[in-house]
Amino acid sequence: MNQTTKKADTASKVSKIDPNFTPAAGKSSINYSAVITLLATPTGKFPAQAGCIIKALVDAKDHTLTVGDLVGTDGSTESALEQAGLVTVQTPMEIWSHYRNRLIKDGYITIS
Repeated sequence: MNQTTKKADTASKVSKIDPNFTPAAGKSSINYSAVITLLATPTGKFPAQAGCIIKALVDAKDHTLTVGDLVGTDGSTESALEQAGLVTVQTPMEIWSHYRNRLIKDGYITIS
């Protein structure tokens, strides 16, 4: 394939510029207003970082928090996870992202 053919091939894959283009919501989209509700507390052995999520919900009014309250939204205030004793080099969002599905699957929380 020569240079001219490569340029023509690349040009055929690129369409005109759409001024109304909007990207699709990716996996990393976070709904900070989603409400997390505690359904049960674990018994027995449980990861300490996941335990901080549970503790934050136990301490919260009506055992509910928004995702934004749990992990913080802009770093200007301490998140509920940090208030619950989370001490790690990872961000509260990283901890939440790691344990969220497990906590839902095991029946400890719901998100609405």
